[in-house]
Amino acid sequence: MLHAIRLKRLVMAAMMLTVLSLTAWLGMSAAGDVLTDDREITAILDEGGYIPIQEMPDYIWQAFLAVEDHRFMSHPGIDILSLGRALAADLKAGGMVQGGSTITMQLARNLFLSHDKTIARKLKESAIALHIERNYSKEQILSLYLNQIYFAHGTYGIEQAAQLYFGKTVRAGSKDQETISLSEAGILAAMPKAPERYSPLKNKELAMERQQLVLNRMEELGFISNEEKRLALSTEVTVVQADRHA
Repeated sequence: MLHAIRLKRLVMAAMMLTVLSLTAWLGMSAAGDVLTDDREITAILDEGGYIPIQEMPDYIWQAFLAVEDHRFMSHPGIDILSLGRALAADLKAGGMVQGGSTITMQLARNLFLSHDKTIARKLKESAIALHIERNYSKEQILSLYLNQIYFAHGTYGIEQAAQLYFGKTVRAGSKDQETISLSEAGILAAMPKAPERYSPLKNKELAMERQQLVLNRMEELGFISNEEKRLALSTEVTVVQADRHA
């Protein structure tokens, strides 16, 4: 009898938790609809300089997935595991030391929010991310992210970054310019964590150290082979604007 009572209580608790979670999820989804201006997103998708990931070599966008959000293709905009780890780290440190933001959440922040480290901003970021995931494809979201993120020195978007640092393009098979290599893509993917700190114009040694982390992670996830990684790591990278920013 006691066992049956305990089991009933557990079932009731699980049901209540499910209802509360669903209610919170629906509330965040509704908030995301209010906080998101889809006209701004549409304007970016329609502008001339926008480059979708379908026009880039796979290794470019895969480099960003490897270090920023390797579960991007499977989560609904919020990665509960990453948020849980970030929350645990924040509680241990007594402050916000880890973000736990997915690529979609980063896009939401960059488009519509400030970069203040507050709980309120994180909740808004999550709500907007849910809206974006419901209304745009993963390919569109990743393309928007790459075309909007900051790459230091007043440079936004991966094409402008490729031009600034390497004098190349991210377009595959371009007739006018050389496409950035896997080695160079690894350097660009190293930057979103701290753009000024990992700028190859300011700190090439630090940039190359984090590039190695990016390439190692790409190999771990099966995006590249060990031979491709070794070749990329042994490739000399020339930063074309280094003299100007020395």
